[in-house]
Amino acid sequence: METGRPLPGRETGFSLLETLIVLSILGIAFAMALPSYSRYASTQRALAAAHLLASDLRLAQQEAMTRRSAISVTFTSADPRCSGTTPSYVIGDPRAAIKRACLPTDVTWDPMPSRPIVFQPAGTSDTSATLSVASTRSGRRFAVGVAERTGVVTDAAR
Repeated sequence: METGRPLPGRETGFSLLETLIVLSILGIAFAMALPSYSRYASTQRALAAAHLLASDLRLAQQEAMTRRSAISVTFTSADPRCSGTTPSYVIGDPRAAIKRACLPTDVTWDPMPSRPIVFQPAGTSDTSATLSVASTRSGRRFAVGVAERTGVVTDAAR
């Protein structure tokens, strides 16, 4: 009849060699998964940046209607107020900046927006635009659009 106790002279548990083999296998598995996770994380940061950009464009539109003055969104490829090399955008009126947003370090404009987007007091935009952000690691792009006459912001990343 078994009592669940080890027999005298027999030790239970894992040997050092067995533990090292398991840890080696886990290390190899993590090393193989890390590049894939890095690309995934970068793609998710680009997606989040696209959602934030769409939200901030709607904020600029709302501010234009609230303040009854034109609000512009200007884009830079390298902002010294961010980390120096990080792309950014600034929402503002002619007197002051309302908000500055820096893109994550592994996210960039694709392509760089050539001119600012200006929302008029009625909430309309003078020009249409399609803004794209991309992950530099995975290459995935996410687009945000602004309609010319209505100023409607569409988030194609959804």
